[in-house]
Amino acid sequence: MNDCIFCKIINGEIPSFKVYEDENCVAFLDVMPRSKGMCLVVPKKHYVFFDEDFNTSSKLFDAALIVGEKLKKSLEPLTVFFSAIQSQVPHFHVRVYPVYKDQIPLGENQPIETNEGELRELSEKIKGVDVGWKPEAKVVEVIKEVIVEKPKIEEPQHEKDDKPWRRRNLEVA
Repeated sequence: MNDCIFCKIINGEIPSFKVYEDENCVAFLDVMPRSKGMCLVVPKKHYVFFDEDFNTSSKLFDAALIVGEKLKKSLEPLTVFFSAIQSQVPHFHVRVYPVYKDQIPLGENQPIETNEGELRELSEKIKGVDVGWKPEAKVVEVIKEVIVEKPKIEEPQHEKDDKPWRRRNLEVA
């Protein structure tokens, strides 16, 4: 897509601070992070929703786990959050948030202050970490099944003086 900012980053038209890259996706630091080291993991193929390409999405989630491990080992946060919430950029991606003491990045409305020098330093620190594993090559098989609802059978209406109806109501009560 010509006007997609993520596609421009992937194609090298816009500079970024990459922390991970493989044949299917790229991960880079968010320039307006909600926490120190917040990354975006983006498929190289342009699509908007994860279910448009299950195979690439599966590999992207694996890459997000690798980025999460890199963040844990390099920045030592308390934990790492993952989010695949739709945003203003119409290109599927996963956000990886390191969480530090007294900070909840998903609850923060404003980005934290950062600068190019800090982002470059963080990028090199995170990129230099080896987590010891890579995503396995796998193919995801999508199975679509048709569900047919059985028609609802209506029970006959009974008159109030119908004895079996009264007996049934008394037994239930």
